[in-house]
Amino acid sequence: MSLRIKNAILHILRSGDTESLFSVNELDIDSEMCEAFIKKHAKKLINNAAAKSAVFKPESALYGILQSYQSNEIFFKETALLIAGKMDELMRTYESIMPCDLLVARVGDKHGEYLLAVLLPYHEVYTHKTKENDNQLSLVTALPFTSGKVECAVLINLDGASLSMHLLEKPMILNGKSEMVFSEMFLECDTTPSKKEQAVLINEVTTEFVDEYFHNDPNVITKIKSAIVDQAEEDEGFVSMDNVARLAFENEEDSREDYVNVLRSAGFVADVPLGTRIVKQQFATHKIKAENGVEIKFPAPLAAEEDQVEITNNPDGTISVLFKNLIVV
Repeated sequence: MSLRIKNAILHILRSGDTESLFSVNELDIDSEMCEAFIKKHAKKLINNAAAKSAVFKPESALYGILQSYQSNEIFFKETALLIAGKMDELMRTYESIMPCDLLVARVGDKHGEYLLAVLLPYHEVYTHKTKENDNQLSLVTALPFTSGKVECAVLINLDGASLSMHLLEKPMILNGKSEMVFSEMFLECDTTPSKKEQAVLINEVTTEFVDEYFHNDPNVITKIKSAIVDQAEEDEGFVSMDNVARLAFENEEDSREDYVNVLRSAGFVADVPLGTRIVKQQFATHKIKAENGVEIKFPAPLAAEEDQVEITNNPDGTISVLFKNLIVV
């Protein structure tokens, strides 16, 4: 993704009695350092499988601000200031929200224009402070860049009326409770599960299904995992759970219907755009863990190859796993 940075500004947000510092000047977007910093965080958000899709609620304050920006009633600097003011208001109300910087940037690519907003938490790093004939270590606070993790960020599509979003967030502790402050209180939006969350849920539902209907038979779960991997490869990362059921239970109509019904009860009613990378991470391998601590991990499709892996369910409830024709490397 080739991003162009058009505007950027950084506001310093404080909680409690300390005043926030709102910048009056935009960042120098011609600076290589500034460009690298913004692009790094934008690409991390875009490529993050844990990111969610979202749409603003009609009553969202930020939705109204961005609609005014879209219609040229206000311009970038004022828009960014109003966005920062919303976060500052929350930090005045809830002192447990940690101080941070708020980066707001207008970026574009061949598909359109976006507004990027990133909360940049501080982290401590060591540096050296040099005086005449004396070198000392010094602890300073820094913004996250290559190694630092950004926990709350959003990319908002400025070209559509809905101002659809791609966001990443982690819960914050408010009054002893875990709250999704970024999406529910700052953006005020409705989110859909991320690719990673959907894949984890499919995995959990599949495991429960196999446990209930097939007494946790590893042969069945590896067949389903292999079918999911095949579907993702055939359809560019989209997974039709109906097709998965047909592949996994070719000649078992009742099992096929039972699996589809369980998935629909969990909310999967259409093709799921998981992406091939997430599918491989979640479904390409199978792990068997025994009570005695033994763990066996192998590619899920191998279980369908009789000349590669043989998994036998024993009458006493145990299983036996036989690997064949291995070439040691």
